[in-house]
Amino acid sequence: MNSIESILALSLPVIITGVFALYFKLNQALFKLVLAFSAAYLFSTTIMHLLPEAYGSNNFKLVGLFIVVGFSVQLLIENLSAGLEHGHSHHHSDVCTKHFPYGIIIGLLIHSFLEGLPVYHSDAADISQPGHSNQQLIFGLVIHNIPISFLFVALLKDHGVKWMSIIFFLVLFSMMAPLGFLFSYLVHTFQFMQVMSYQYIADAIVIGIFLFISTAILFETGDDHKYSPTKIISMVLGIVLAFILS
Repeated sequence: MNSIESILALSLPVIITGVFALYFKLNQALFKLVLAFSAAYLFSTTIMHLLPEAYGSNNFKLVGLFIVVGFSVQLLIENLSAGLEHGHSHHHSDVCTKHFPYGIIIGLLIHSFLEGLPVYHSDAADISQPGHSNQQLIFGLVIHNIPISFLFVALLKDHGVKWMSIIFFLVLFSMMAPLGFLFSYLVHTFQFMQVMSYQYIADAIVIGIFLFISTAILFETGDDHKYSPTKIISMVLGIVLAFILS
């Protein structure tokens, strides 16, 4: 998958889902199944693929530090986004139409940008070779962002945002992961910082974010910490797919 294909894969599903959400209401049962599948896939990909690559740098202590940094950064983002990026639904009232959700939008945009950083990846064995797109991560971000896009548009509608503004923020959201990808591409291409150090730092930060997000989703999609057979099947499918693609 080349750079253009990667950017389109990261952005188009967000836009398409968001436009769909302008005209249709969210199916809560299906939404939770997709969230459970995406969380299991992200968690498994993190453990089976991203974590071994990050620790392949042999900077074990620093990798661990930046994993904690990523986890903590996501914890701080929660104060802005109120958990929208892991599918946390909000109970709306008439007050929602009287204020604009700046914090939620800013938190979601920062989160999406950081998620895009490890998508462009280099071979640690030879940094002189061109990098490549992490396809299993792209797929994980697609299935992660589809339900979030639906929830994001629904939130803006509940806040009485005009449809032209909704489209603007939807497109802006769809551009953030590609911008993270492009930032990493520039780092690898022009090497304005030590590429391998940047690589494991970016990987470790996103590992921390993914661990936070995936576990939060898995806990929140369970009713009283009980999981229906369909949710369990969704999670198992996510794990199996991550194993096959890793």
